[in-house]
Amino acid sequence: MLEYIRGRLVTKQPMLAVVDVNGLGYALKISLSTYQKLPEQDSEVELKTYLHVREDVFQFYGFFDDTERDLFTGLLGISGIGPKLAQTVLSGMSAEKLVKAIQTGDEATLSSISGIGKKTAQRLIVELKDKLKSIRFELGGEEEDSKQTLGVSGEEVMMALLSLGYGRAQAERAIRKVQQNGHSLTVEEMIKQALQAI
Repeated sequence: MLEYIRGRLVTKQPMLAVVDVNGLGYALKISLSTYQKLPEQDSEVELKTYLHVREDVFQFYGFFDDTERDLFTGLLGISGIGPKLAQTVLSGMSAEKLVKAIQTGDEATLSSISGIGKKTAQRLIVELKDKLKSIRFELGGEEEDSKQTLGVSGEEVMMALLSLGYGRAQAERAIRKVQQNGHSLTVEEMIKQALQAI
């Protein structure tokens, strides 16, 4: 397995990073957590990697550290969770918050992630609790990302705005402004209002 990749960060998008290594551009799918930690474009970067192989696809996944990669592979070991959903889980909350939710059996927090229902949340807790002991933790006491306070729909709006090229702080201010109105809005309506607020 390819353990890590180091090179020039050519492309930096919320779900994709392209790293140039001696003239070869490696496209890696990444989580929002990794995206937030990436340096500026054209900087040198090192990402831990995981190669997912199916009969018709070879897809690289990139992670900022070993902890996130270990959580990703742990999630893949659970029935019904593939790479796409595992990436969604890691985008939905920080590694620290995910580990805490699993260790404390917090089904509600896990169920708040898009694509994770109550039964899947229960499986996550049961199947990952023991595996967490073998995961190499690099979890510090960093403050939790502000995206965790935006709620599930707020996170979806954040992903949309980031993919359109807006900065995180700018997007967060717009989302909070929309949420202060107190109206029950769909994600599409929130995106439209957030764009107007920007």
